[in-house]
Amino acid sequence: MSKRDVGAIGENQFLGWCEPEGFRAQKSQIDRLGWDFLLENEPVLADDVPIDRQHRLQKFLIQVKSTDRLGEPPRIKLSALKHLVDADMAAAIAVLEFGNSSRAPTRSLIVPVDEALIAKTLRRVRQEEAKGSRRIHRITVPIPLDRAIELGNLGEGLADALTGMLGGDPSEYLKLKIHQRATCGYDEGSIVGRFFVPGEEAKEKIDELFLGGRRELNVTDMVIERRRFGIALETDTDFFRDAIIEMEAPPLMTASIELEDLDDGEWTSVPVGLFVVPPFIDAGREAPIRLANEYLEIVLDFKKEWAGITFDYDGKKTLDLNDAVSLIEVGAILARPNKKVAILFKDTRLDLPADVQEGPFRHWIHATKLLRRMAAAISRRHHSGSPGLLLSDFYVWIDRHSELLALASMPGVQLFLPRWDDDEIIDQQDTLLAPLSLELAGSQYSVLVEVPIVTMEKDDKEIRVVGGEPRIVEDIALPLGADNAHFVDRAVEISKRYRKTQAPALLLGSFEGWDTSSGSVR
Repeated sequence: MSKRDVGAIGENQFLGWCEPEGFRAQKSQIDRLGWDFLLENEPVLADDVPIDRQHRLQKFLIQVKSTDRLGEPPRIKLSALKHLVDADMAAAIAVLEFGNSSRAPTRSLIVPVDEALIAKTLRRVRQEEAKGSRRIHRITVPIPLDRAIELGNLGEGLADALTGMLGGDPSEYLKLKIHQRATCGYDEGSIVGRFFVPGEEAKEKIDELFLGGRRELNVTDMVIERRRFGIALETDTDFFRDAIIEMEAPPLMTASIELEDLDDGEWTSVPVGLFVVPPFIDAGREAPIRLANEYLEIVLDFKKEWAGITFDYDGKKTLDLNDAVSLIEVGAILARPNKKVAILFKDTRLDLPADVQEGPFRHWIHATKLLRRMAAAISRRHHSGSPGLLLSDFYVWIDRHSELLALASMPGVQLFLPRWDDDEIIDQQDTLLAPLSLELAGSQYSVLVEVPIVTMEKDDKEIRVVGGEPRIVEDIALPLGADNAHFVDRAVEISKRYRKTQAPALLLGSFEGWDTSSGSVR
């Protein structure tokens, strides 16, 4: 009697399971690429979805392993296991345990080639290569049964097990398999580099890499190891005689920089990142600290007992509206002769001496109050955040509307109103109401400003009014071209209630530039 071929018996048993489970099986002529059968099933088409949008054709590669040794998992070549991992198709191993030379299996299992098996296989392959062995077809490993799915002894449940392995759309399963195959084993710290920094100031150069912003460092003799599963390979190591390291370090924490005008109390606070040199670089040295955002930077060098402030207002930058207004606020305070700068982080406050030189935004000091209100109103309209602005365009816009911005924020503004019929009504007023309408960042900003009348002079052609401290009654951001008449009517009534008057109010014509039309009574 010929020797029992348990492998052939198992393959024939498995082939007999396929048709009852709805699969068409194609047998591999020579099993050299890790699979014995290619299984396909007829797709089930849904009646309520167009046929051209249905692509759920399921295909599986199956390796069949049979054994007469009960309780001992069969072994598989490592190369065959890697073929199943590498295949861009769902794959599994069918394990049939016979025992006692029986004709039918006493136990049947399906072992999916899943995330755990992919990682375990690639780890073992890399371990063998690290030992100097690339002939993985000579190595066998036990099939892991800890995640196996039990089937009936006649293959009952095969279709459910394979379909469940996919978890849904076959294309999504394949994407996940490819991703796992490419990324497993690369944990944090898996890429290790070594290099030499030439020169006497090497330590200072390394310090600067960690101070934020995009920085470069010239190095020599750089070695980069990719340690997958913690294992380095010579074939996965790069060497560079000369190289440039480019790094953009993240901040350690957030802080804020506060700027204050000591004469009138105007102040602003902007968030910044706090960048420090990690202690593992050199714990014993006093390395610099840098605080910075996109336009403002403070460097503290405790060793040199020096602090430097850099204000970068380059017009080529693009910032969102809120940050652009913050930049103008910072520039306006730096432009004042008597100011103070402080750093705040956690419960610590560090006051710094400010440069006595005046900054570049002295002629825009008056603009900051209304700009901040505009930014807040426009941000509320956009909900998801304020729109971006090219700074050079923003600077031109502020220059063009400088006088209107002053009307809403500065006392002493002079208004020249052309005479009109019945203009004696102005003699009964102590306050003028000025509606402004400005277009910025894709929005129409409307605001009503109360301008107290301090002095008034008349001649045959015009009325000259000098205003007092203005007050913003109400503001709103609307879509471009929107009608703001309802807003103006509501704001006028709010002003009357605030001033506790029922007398008619004098509403100036809407300011869209510095020109005014005749007033109206409301």
